[in-house]
Amino acid sequence: MLGFGAVFPTIVLALLSGLPESPRWLMLDDQKPAARAVLHRLGSTEIESEEALSAMEKEIRTQQQKSRFAFGKSQRLALGLGFWQQISGTEAVLYYSADFLADAGLESPEQRLLGNIAVGFSKLLPELVAMRLVDNIGRRPLLMASSFLLAFTTFMMGIAFAQNWTPVVVVILLCAIMASFSVGVGPFTFLCASENLAMSERAAGMTMCAAANRCTSGLVALTAVSMSEWLGDAGLFLWYATFGVGAMIFYCRVVPETSGKTLEELAADRAEAEGIIVGSEEDENNMQLVETSQGTFT
Repeated sequence: MLGFGAVFPTIVLALLSGLPESPRWLMLDDQKPAARAVLHRLGSTEIESEEALSAMEKEIRTQQQKSRFAFGKSQRLALGLGFWQQISGTEAVLYYSADFLADAGLESPEQRLLGNIAVGFSKLLPELVAMRLVDNIGRRPLLMASSFLLAFTTFMMGIAFAQNWTPVVVVILLCAIMASFSVGVGPFTFLCASENLAMSERAAGMTMCAAANRCTSGLVALTAVSMSEWLGDAGLFLWYATFGVGAMIFYCRVVPETSGKTLEELAADRAEAEGIIVGSEEDENNMQLVETSQGTFT
């Protein structure tokens, strides 16, 4: 069983050998011809490639006007997205669903296994639906709806354990929790984080987002059993529901909509909001000539 887990990573590793380098990283590394070649390989026309490269160059000039080591709004947003995705307890549901089903009254190992499989499918199938909807509905509405449903279903799970509802209801609620997670918060957290980070911030920002996400995930997984023994299953899920409400407030108040725009357009919007104005490369060259002339005259 453990050895079989090596099959899919091996397939991924083999496929990664054909993955092209990011054209934006190539532009940051001053490799414009290589970036153009990657865009062509990915299907961009000559005109589209030049427009994209021009937009990347403008974003690079914008970023040069900012402090290199600034920890700004975008990085804080990335950290918040990584944290709030996991703090509402879905990792505990995924890891310990068999234990929760046993506590609910499912004594048969076969029944608990079937319930666990149902929870897994409830995590997968809504992601396939959300994938088709995200560009039409938008990231932010799906995140808000997902966080609301997640808070509601975890709250109802707490009520189910407090009121000793039937195991069937518990199975349905466990599936509902995972489905709520998978329609927005699950698949689009890292997408939103990357879209809200500038080109020069993206590598470090996404690393911070992943670190916050995995640390929070580990914290939830490590404390789930002890918290359940201390608060009971009902108290545990009501505890997670309070964090679900916090996540809902975060997505409503902090996360902007990013669908329908390129990464460079989003970067230009952030620069405008920060009061950074960057002209064309020709304008910058002309300004440098004027400054040089004035210095010579002086």
